[in-house]
Amino acid sequence: MVVSTAQDLVALRSFLAVYRTGGVARAAEQLGLSQPAVSHHLRTVETFTGRPLFARSGRGIAPTEAGHVLAAEVAPHLDGLDLVIDGRRTLDAGPVFLGAPAAQFDHHIATALGPLVDQGVCLRHRVGLSDDLIAALLDDRLDIAVITKIEGTPRTRLHLRHWFDEEFVLIGRPDQPPFRIEDLTSRRFVGYSEAMPMLRRYFRSCWDLPAPHAAVTIPDMTSILAYAADSTLLSVVPIHHARAALDAGRLAILHRPPAPVLNPIYLATRRGRQSRPHLKTVFDALLATA
Repeated sequence: MVVSTAQDLVALRSFLAVYRTGGVARAAEQLGLSQPAVSHHLRTVETFTGRPLFARSGRGIAPTEAGHVLAAEVAPHLDGLDLVIDGRRTLDAGPVFLGAPAAQFDHHIATALGPLVDQGVCLRHRVGLSDDLIAALLDDRLDIAVITKIEGTPRTRLHLRHWFDEEFVLIGRPDQPPFRIEDLTSRRFVGYSEAMPMLRRYFRSCWDLPAPHAAVTIPDMTSILAYAADSTLLSVVPIHHARAALDAGRLAILHRPPAPVLNPIYLATRRGRQSRPHLKTVFDALLATA
């Protein structure tokens, strides 16, 4: 077998990924390529080897004897090249650009990534909401993003992993009466933005109603808690942000839904980049804290 071009090496890499994952779809996802591209690479390798490398097996494919032989022949060399390239990428990678809502940095990200910083990893943080963070991922202004909503996201272009679920609670001063939906017109709310995303999820989950209009908006969780503690304004916030104020008696939970209102949090990177060593190190460190 003679391999003479860079395209042949790319085709061999696709062959090995199919061999190891057991399917074209899984190999395409791992490599960040389309399924037709991987299928084309397989045909290319079969052309220059002159033998079929996979056969139909049930609903999938299985390597032929020639496929097993070729994998044993090329795997050590391709894996060796990957080690060299990955080592060089790690040395030259520079900082990892990580975006998240501001509220996620102090409670989750700094705790998870502090040890990596001590090991020499460099980070550049950006604060934003999900839509802006996704746009920054797709044009490579960010490497990794913490996403609080995935409705409408271009999932075929993103590698998404569920990180954890945060619980929303409706809070206010402890001297206020419990919240009842019948009293909605007489109660006022402070929220993160005009769209009131946390209230929107809470009201939809509990009463299948739209969120009330905000009396005050401020994109800072500490300030939202301060407004709720120092006025008659109510709010819906993640319980981990309010925990200290709840324990100290400065705030109280004023509504108890039949089931917790949960908001799933995701980690995202652009599809095809999730295996880059410096990004994978940060991604895996965050996932490990779930």
